[in-house]
Order: sequence, then structure tokens, then C-alpha cells
Amino acid sequence: MTGGSGQKGVMVRGARWLAVGGVLLTMVAAACADPGGGPEPTPAADGSAEPAGTRSAPGEEPLDLHRPGDMGFYTAFKMDDAHSAARFRDLDEGTRASTVVAVARVVDVVAISGQQGEVGVVLRPTDVVAGALPPAGGDRLTVVFVVAASDDEQIAMLRRRLPAQPGLWFLRVDNETLRPVSPQGLFVQGSQGVETPLTSEGDGDMAAEGRDYRRLSALVRQVRGVR
Repeated sequence: MTGGSGQKGVMVRGARWLAVGGVLLTMVAAACADPGGGPEPTPAADGSAEPAGTRSAPGEEPLDLHRPGDMGFYTAFKMDDAHSAARFRDLDEGTRASTVVAVARVVDVVAISGQQGEVGVVLRPTDVVAGALPPAGGDRLTVVFVVAASDDEQIAMLRRRLPAQPGLWFLRVDNETLRPVSPQGLFVQGSQGVETPLTSEGDGDMAAEGRDYRRLSALVRQVRGVR
């Protein structure tokens, strides 16, 4: 009887060691599967994961990263001289006048067939903030601008200067053509705060209201809440 009890005790202790060993093996296997042991990549503003090496500083979103030199691209598209350009009192009015308000990156510049003095700035939208994309838009939107010259040399120059940072675009379909809703209809992150690269005019209007924001991400959240 004594011998039987001792054997049972050994068997119980052995089972316990096997259970502990199994837990340890499971932990080792998990560590091998994830050698970094860190969290998942932080989602970017457009919902995708940020590539390694491009994460923002703590508290800073990708939309808020200013890239020096990007502003030079927009100098060819200044719209302040367009007398017919619409002007809006505030972001609410500009949003309601837009077919779509989207965060988008410039990916190309193209000639507009049969139209002298016009070029197409091709956008890749990453976030629809208000409204809806045109049915034929898909993942590429061609926004038409009037420029001083639209020859091959001008287009090649613009392609060399494509901005890397995204912008908040207010766009409207006009006679089947997609255009900025007004010179006030583009906001990008500047070095000191949000900037309006298509216009420098306006106090107490839509552009000035957007320039009051220090971070583009905060402006996007505000416009997303406008109805």
C-alpha cells in the first residue's frame, strides 16, 4: 500500500512538470514567431499600416508631417486671379458646396486633351472626409487646373516637383470636370500650421478658418464632423 501511494505521488508530480513544461514551450514558440515582441504597426491616417522607418513622432500623425519643398509645386496653380472663383464664408459652407472632400496625394500631372492652358493633377484619395467620390473616380481623380502654360516642358517640370505630403482637397464636379471648389479648397501641413497653397488671401473666410489650425489632422476631424 505504501509503495502504491508513493508511485501515485511520483506520477502526480510528473504530470505537473509536464504541464509546466508545456506552458514554457508555448511561450518559447510565441517568442520565436514574433522576435520583436512589440505592438502591431500604428495605423496611418488613411487606415493603412505605416511602413517601417516612417513612423511619426509621439503624438504626431502622418498628416501633420511637413515636407519642405512641397509648396513649390503649387505655385503654378495659384487661383487668386480667377475672378469667377467662388469664395466661401467658412468650412461648413465650403464642405456643403463640394461633391467630395478627401485626403489625397498628388501622384501625377497630365495634359488635358484638346484643352490649351489646362492640366490635370492626378490625385490618389486615401480618405473620404465628406461627400462621395465621383462614380468614375475610383482610386485616381484627375483635377483640372488652368495654368499659364500646359506644354510638355511645363508638365515635365511639374512631375519632377510632385509633393510627397497629402492634402485636404475640396472638389466639385462641374460640367463633368472635377475642379477645386475654390482657391480656398486645398489645405496642407505647413511648418508652423495648416496652409492654403492655392490662395494667400482672405480673413474671416474658409481659408482663414483652416489656417487657424496648427495640425492638418485636427482640421480633417473638424470637417468630418461638419454636416
